[in-house]
Amino acid sequence: MATHSPPFSTRLRLAAVAAAALLSLSVAGCGGSEPSGTPVAAAVSDSGQPGSSDEATASDDASPAAIAETAAYLQVDLGKLSREQQATKVPTLSVRARGSLVANVGPIMQVRVNGAVIGTVEVRNADTWQDYSFSAPALKAGAKVDVVFDNDAYVNGVDRNLYVSAISDGRTLVLPNTPIVKLDQGSGAKAFDGLEVVPGRSELWSNGALRTTWPSTATVTDAVRLRRQDASRFLMQTTFGPTAASITQLTKQTYASWVSAQMALPVTDSFVAAVQTRYDRGPTFRPNGAQYSPYEVSRAFWVTSHEAPDQLRRRVAYALHQIFMVSQADSNLYHHSRAYARYLDLLNQHSFGNFRTLLEEMALSPAMGIYLSHMRNRKEDPAADRLPDENFAREVMQLFTIGLYELNPDGSVVRDAQGQPIETYNNADVMALAKVFTGFSWAFPNNQLTEQKFRWGWPEYSASGDTRIDILPMKAYPGQHSTAAKTLFAGKRWAVSMPAGGSAQDDLKAALDALFRHPNVGPFIGRQLIQKLVTSNPSPAYVARVSAVFNNNGQGVRGDLGAVVRAILLDTEARGMPTANFGKLREPVLRITQWRRAFNATSIDGSYNISWHIAPAGQRPFEAPSVFGDFRPGYIPPNSSFAARGATAPEFQIVNENTVAGWVNLAESMGSGGLGWSNNQREINADYSALTKRLKAGQVAGMLDDLDHWLFGSTMSAELRQIIIDAISGVQGNDDASQLNRARMAVFVAMASPEFLIQR
Repeated sequence: MATHSPPFSTRLRLAAVAAAALLSLSVAGCGGSEPSGTPVAAAVSDSGQPGSSDEATASDDASPAAIAETAAYLQVDLGKLSREQQATKVPTLSVRARGSLVANVGPIMQVRVNGAVIGTVEVRNADTWQDYSFSAPALKAGAKVDVVFDNDAYVNGVDRNLYVSAISDGRTLVLPNTPIVKLDQGSGAKAFDGLEVVPGRSELWSNGALRTTWPSTATVTDAVRLRRQDASRFLMQTTFGPTAASITQLTKQTYASWVSAQMALPVTDSFVAAVQTRYDRGPTFRPNGAQYSPYEVSRAFWVTSHEAPDQLRRRVAYALHQIFMVSQADSNLYHHSRAYARYLDLLNQHSFGNFRTLLEEMALSPAMGIYLSHMRNRKEDPAADRLPDENFAREVMQLFTIGLYELNPDGSVVRDAQGQPIETYNNADVMALAKVFTGFSWAFPNNQLTEQKFRWGWPEYSASGDTRIDILPMKAYPGQHSTAAKTLFAGKRWAVSMPAGGSAQDDLKAALDALFRHPNVGPFIGRQLIQKLVTSNPSPAYVARVSAVFNNNGQGVRGDLGAVVRAILLDTEARGMPTANFGKLREPVLRITQWRRAFNATSIDGSYNISWHIAPAGQRPFEAPSVFGDFRPGYIPPNSSFAARGATAPEFQIVNENTVAGWVNLAESMGSGGLGWSNNQREINADYSALTKRLKAGQVAGMLDDLDHWLFGSTMSAELRQIIIDAISGVQGNDDASQLNRARMAVFVAMASPEFLIQR
């Protein structure tokens, strides 16, 4: 195996398997017809060997209240679970092996515990691994375990060999090529004389015995294990990815208290601060300078998504960005990176605030004004045959507030007597609302609000002339606003009329109030937030519960986003046992943030110039191709089980043969060390020392459990665990570099798997 990369044949096979499996998900549904992994309440193998960084001390960390909360959510009888596990314990030792045959005779494998033979078998499977199980009543920590090969032969150019992938008792897993295993070479008694001893390996090309002292397993109670599993899943929904520390911390408190603590963290304007820091480096770093870059905001995103303590706020803000879309792919925003940064900071500021306030901030955002062309929007002029620009007017209804069709509180479409969907607005509404959004432009001082400034004025970005008007809300200019009478939603019970002669400020307030009060907003926005945080196709009942909280937070307040987020995350559908059709496809950006947080992948120079590297996977932060974003919330993959049941799966809109292959290649890069390129080396490098420490200590099950917690929300299937074991057992060598290569291979296989791509 190459130092940083799996063999090409392995990569090719995994790429083909991943591509086929991922594309098949659009036919089978999220995760297929059955849950992709072990149910959250089920027992999994302990990582529990001494020296475990997490599990060995987990029983001291989980609070009784937190454990009780998890058990209640999942309706688990912890006492019954423990009793059933005790009743089904069988002292069994399993050896996963294959062999090459000579003269139609396979290698004879003998297994001993403390010198006593517990089983002998001929291994005849040459091409695939097979598990051979033996009753082992004497097996316990400290027992001497030997796997013996004693019929080596070489006939007519064919060699009889024994290959051992792993040895397991169902809880502890040992690879033959880890430091705790030695190979005593020789036949008969010589295989146990301790004279010709070499490091253990999976390939036995000559007679000998793989010898190890069976490691101990730390005790982790069922209750604590259950809590850790569910905590990692909760953090998948609420952060940019769990870490070992965040999982442990969450086991000490209830989810409700964690959400409250996150919402209480102070708001920081990190995006504007990042851009300003770059501007302050000198004139060449400002717009029109040779070193200017509009992508300082994406660099700030990679930094804050990894490091910021207010993970929930920022994860919700990222979801809101995908609703209130402004994309830097628009070249008109190229010189306005600070205005764009302010737009992002506003999303952070109002993630837990009131939707009505956020709606107005978005309407008056200069970045939004440029992107949807209502900045400098001129009032109608019949003589010049001029009408106001309708772009923002249309999108603020279709995408930001009420959608195309009237909705019931549960998100289902309201239909007329003929069974047709009832439209929320018509062209007259668009034209009226377009007039509302006339007369707004850059926030120059009040004594400069002239028509000249309205039409042609631009912010001054030089250090001496910079007044930072790009981070201020747009202002209404005298004489530039349409004073015509305006009516929205004529004939509806939520209709509103704005009399002729109204000011820009009064018309704006009336129009935004009308949109905010529309009954569609709760289910329309609530469902999208559920999709982006928890599951792609929430049940109508789930949407209805969230919509009810949007309408009234319990204290008579409408539009409380903090209450809405809390309701989404603590809902029984979010916290209960995931069903076969529950979950969402992780979008590429969130896969990368999760990898970075799991393995503390940091940049060597802070540049985070990785957009070119991740683009083949189908997504880059803040560079969606249109106002509809990277994918639409109502997207249903055609010719699939989703289509058959009318289930939405938005992220599948960017899944195709190219993006699947692009992701597998990206997973290989991340597995082999990192992303990007700077000064002839990887720019963002992962830290796999925790995994290699496990492997060097023989804690293979612990390493798999870490991957499960950090990447899968504890839903990794037994099948995938075995695929990873088989992959890493084929990595030759026993030194530190070999253990690192095994860790890299494990990460690559895990992240290239369809299971990782589905958040449950």
